Amino acid sequence: MELWRDRDQAAAEAARDEESLNRFVAENRRFIIRCASRTCRRFITESDDEYEIALVAFVEAIRNFNPEAGGFDAFATMVIRRRLLDHFDRVSRRRREVSVGSAMNWDDDVPTGVMAQVQQAIVQESEQSGRDVKDEIAAITDILREYGFTFFDVAEASPKTTKTKGFCARAVNWMLALVERIFKMRQRHSLPTTQLCDACDLSRKIVDRHRRYIIAATEILDGDFPQLSEYLQYIKRYREN
Repeated sequence: MELWRDRDQAAAEAARDEESLNRFVAENRRFIIRCASRTCRRFITESDDEYEIALVAFVEAIRNFNPEAGGFDAFATMVIRRRLLDHFDRVSRRRREVSVGSAMNWDDDVPTGVMAQVQQAIVQESEQSGRDVKDEIAAITDILREYGFTFFDVAEASPKTTKTKGFCARAVNWMLALVERIFKMRQRHSLPTTQLCDACDLSRKIVDRHRRYIIAATEILDGDFPQLSEYLQYIKRYREN
């Protein structure tokens, strides 16, 4: 039996039995440290807070692992990265005193054809203030290329009315609610359109029309993009209501 199959089976067994869980976690401390260190871009030890976060994320990955969706190592790596990025985002929000709200927010009622200007305003604001929005745009553009489009292509797919914004927010929040959904989206470079439509009671026409926006918003809110996330606050508010 191949090694990856052994690990997938061990992870599945760990999810069913507490003793197996503890043993599997102990056997994978180096794996956890390696994943945490890559995300943090520095060496992490077991005494670091980041290690504790990664450890909890690893256990979460075990409990949510679905062998039919892919290998455990890739899934666990993604969960650890996501939890650490969530942690960094919270820390960044607490420290950041300057609001990026001076530019037009993505949750404003923006007329058709203006989104490109809004995106350009974000870039200009970053150049004037010295903030790192340009770096975030470059990073998300690299990610979105895997789906066949770029950050600046999102304008055409952005919702233009309050009603369609609500539809898109519902779709993005559904994607963000479960790590496995994002994992599959990144594996296949596409949305689970049929499931999304059924779960959110949306027409396929709406989802297809705003596919790029839903993907981009999901990647931004799930990733390390604190500045760009500020322009998608309406999605989070929709989830809380």
